[in-house]
Amino acid sequence: MPRPQCRRIQRMVQTMARIIEYIKIALMNIRGNKGRSFLTMLGIIIGISSVILIVSAGNGFKVGISGQLDELVGGYVQIYADVPGDEADSIMFTNDDLDMIYEKVPHVKGATDVWSFGAQGSAQSTKGTFSVAPMFGNESLFYYDNAPLIRGRYYNKSEAQSSAKVCVINERGAKKLFGSTDVVGLEISMSMWGITEDYTVVGVRKDNDSIAKQMTTGTGADVSMEIPLTTLEDLYGYYTDEFSSFIVFADSSEYVTEISKQVKSLLEARYNVRGRDYIQAYDMASQVGMISDILNYVTIFIMLVAGIALIVGGIGVMNIMLVSVTERTKEIGIRKALGAKTGSILFQFLMEAVIITLIGGFVGIVLGVLGAKGICSIASGMGMSGMQAVIDPKVVLAATGFSSLIGIFFGIYPARKAAKLSPIEALRHE
Repeated sequence: MPRPQCRRIQRMVQTMARIIEYIKIALMNIRGNKGRSFLTMLGIIIGISSVILIVSAGNGFKVGISGQLDELVGGYVQIYADVPGDEADSIMFTNDDLDMIYEKVPHVKGATDVWSFGAQGSAQSTKGTFSVAPMFGNESLFYYDNAPLIRGRYYNKSEAQSSAKVCVINERGAKKLFGSTDVVGLEISMSMWGITEDYTVVGVRKDNDSIAKQMTTGTGADVSMEIPLTTLEDLYGYYTDEFSSFIVFADSSEYVTEISKQVKSLLEARYNVRGRDYIQAYDMASQVGMISDILNYVTIFIMLVAGIALIVGGIGVMNIMLVSVTERTKEIGIRKALGAKTGSILFQFLMEAVIITLIGGFVGIVLGVLGAKGICSIASGMGMSGMQAVIDPKVVLAATGFSSLIGIFFGIYPARKAAKLSPIEALRHE
């Protein structure tokens, strides 16, 4: 091996040995002042853990809520007439409009008028009387809820058109009324507005206790019932052949925007109101994006607060290191008298600051991840299903790098002060 190369390797080995020695001394000093070192780390821990927790939990909430809303309402468009008072009855939609949409608009899997009265009814069984949230619509009401059927079937088009006294109920409602989900073919006596009618159960839908479901239905009733719309006219005298609004269900949320435009255009042409903005298409998928944007703004704001906490922690590191320089003045003088170079002293104190911030950063990352998982777990248990902390490796690396920079930045001044001490003045220090 050539001599110059041997010398380079030798210098590298010596440099590594010095760095290892600096790290050992730094760790020894940190262990020797555990209380002070912990207080120094505390600001870093709070800042880093806050950043990791907020970003991870925030991303989890954003993904979970967006997923829930997209599954529940992201795949449909609400069409409604918004007509001035003197022309309020000029636009009333009919089933012919729904048939036209089926025929002319691609990627439409269903359309229905929907009537929902919240927890307005009651149902009786041998197990007691329970509150009922009835929803009325045609056979396409099936698509209003993404929860699958676990028993039986959904009512068909013939039943929906003939005022058939059939219903689909939720899993929890079946258990409350009958003690089991094996209830297809059984009858439920449901009372609403002073009228009691028996409905035959044709299907049982899996429970959907998501926050998004509660937001859209606005009910916490014991039993959820889905019933053909025509029964409203047959039992309660409601005229259901015409309606001022209805819902169009898309094959997928990706088609919602295009469906919204096409349906509005067709209806405006049909009712000769093009350019008058009398027919509105309310795209629920766009609301998912709005919620996501709001969550992003909240996350950014809290991250700024966490950043301030990190800066405060960095100032704490600087103050503690200044105290350490004062306490170790004589030690610095002895080392300089023995030949220690200014760069060695500077690097030693800088290493201590960096190690303190790195340890604080690591602890902060662990606490942040655990905290985010804990919060998302609690939220999931409270009905916000699908909430899971999203740990972004980029954020973790950024937090680690930032904590190191904090240590270097706020450690430079104390380190320079220690390095510039005169050996004679340092040895005189008491």
